[in-house]
Amino acid sequence: MDRRISEIEDGFERELGALLGSVNFSGYTDRTRLRSDDLAVRNAAGRYVLEAKQSLGAAISAWWNDAAGEPTRENPFPPAEVSRKLRDLRAFEQSLADLETTIRNAATPDLDAVWNHRSDGANVLQSLVTLDRALLQNARALAVAATSVTKATLGEGDVREVLAEALQALNAAIASRRDLIASL
Repeated sequence: MDRRISEIEDGFERELGALLGSVNFSGYTDRTRLRSDDLAVRNAAGRYVLEAKQSLGAAISAWWNDAAGEPTRENPFPPAEVSRKLRDLRAFEQSLADLETTIRNAATPDLDAVWNHRSDGANVLQSLVTLDRALLQNARALAVAATSVTKATLGEGDVREVLAEALQALNAAIASRRDLIASL
């Protein structure tokens, strides 16, 4: 029995020693901190995009309640143009959810020993964090712009025009980030 416990303990010590002594184990270095910062910034940007989606969804629901009106026996369905506009608005709302998914699932270079040997991983990750901060600022601007969308705004015109500038800046930040990753 003592021999089996000794084998287990020796096996654990060998495994721990292999992990701590391996080239892939770096502890809490600046590279891993930068990588976690990159992840935190992208999560925050995703939350801002979700806030924009929620603001837009609330405005769409309020607009729908007014535009569709109460169904009656004579008119059980809303007018076709109102239903069509609702579908377009909900599709635009879904595109914001897709944008949030794109941001959260954006690629990040691996921090393995081979990649860091061939590239200056810390500098590239610092560039990514800088781009992600721009991403965060543009996502926040989108959330702020989305709070200005009301049921009156939706009734008057196209919501894409209200959010166009913020969306264009956010998509440019995403494209810059994607280009940097692709160049590695």
